[in-house]
Amino acid sequence: MGHSAVIFDFFGTLTESVTAAERMTGHAEVAAALGVPADDYAEALHRSWPGRARGRHGDLPSTMRWLAAACGVDVDDASCAAACAIRRRTQRDYVRLRPDAEPVLRTLRERGIAVGLVSDCTLELPEVWNELPIADHVDAPVFSVQIGVKKPDPAIYLRACERLGVEPTDCVYVGDGDSNELVGAATVGMRPRRLLMPDHADAHVFDPVTWTGDTIASLAAVLDN
Repeated sequence: MGHSAVIFDFFGTLTESVTAAERMTGHAEVAAALGVPADDYAEALHRSWPGRARGRHGDLPSTMRWLAAACGVDVDDASCAAACAIRRRTQRDYVRLRPDAEPVLRTLRERGIAVGLVSDCTLELPEVWNELPIADHVDAPVFSVQIGVKKPDPAIYLRACERLGVEPTDCVYVGDGDSNELVGAATVGMRPRRLLMPDHADAHVFDPVTWTGDTIASLAAVLDN
C-alpha cells in the first residue's frame, strides 16, 4: 500500500451525509424546547460553530444556556434539560454509518494498517463513540471538542499521528473535504483522498469544498490505494 496508516474524517465520510433540511428540522425541535425562534437558534449555532467545535462553551447544558442567551432568553432548568435531550437524540440520528465503513476499517486493521479518526465535532459524538460498531477498529480517535483544535489546523492532524506513532508522510487522509480538511492534511505531509459520494450533493457543509487532488468513489477504494 505504501503507507502505514489511514486517517478518516467522520461526518460525511464514515457516515452518510446529513442534509441541510434534516439539520434545520432538528434545530427547530431544540429551539422549541428552549423557547427561542428557530431561525435565531440556527443562526446562533452557525455563528458559534468554531467555538463549539473547540469546546469553548462548556458542557452541553452550558452550551444550551449560552445559545439561548444568544437568542435573548434566560432558559430554566427544565427547558434546558429537554433541549439537551433533543439535541443528543437528533445528533445521534445523524450517525448513519456507511455500509462499507466497518468492513473497510476492519480490513485495514487486519492488514496491519493503523486507523485514525480526526473529527470536527461537538460534545455529542465523543459521548456515543464507544457504542458505535467502528470504535473497536479505530486506534486513535481525535475529537476537536476534546483537544480544543479544529481542522484545518495542523495540530489536530499531528495529534492523530502522535497517537498512532506514525509520521504524517506515512498517512493517507480520507474525507469529504468540508472544513478545508484536505488542504490541512496535505499541509502536514499526508496524502489526502477526497471521498465523492452521491449523497454529498445535498449535504450541509460549513466551508465550500475546493479540491483538485485525488478522489475516490467509495470507502472500499481505500483498500486499493
